[in-house]
Amino acid sequence: PPDWSQAPAEFQADLAALDRLDDTALWRVARSQRREADMAQLTELLDKNADDALTATETLELEAQAAEADRFMLCKAHAAALLQWRGHTVPAAEKL
Repeated sequence: PPDWSQAPAEFQADLAALDRLDDTALWRVARSQRREADMAQLTELLDKNADDALTATETLELEAQAAEADRFMLCKAHAAALLQWRGHTVPAAEKL
């Protein structure tokens, strides 16, 4: 199966858990999308960060949001890799 051991340590447990999912659950993960509200909040925090206008609380929130976005995308990619390894044809990411 695809190797997750090179992923950052904080994401390895999430990726390892995907190995035990059935194909239907993996397709749900591979096709999942972040909520629009979450993406809007992350974009707003990134814009404020670019302007050096974040408060200490917002800085912590940006770090948490960025880590969650990284975890989300790594899980999607790993789910797709597992599906492909299991013999499924996985479309390009923009079609998932």
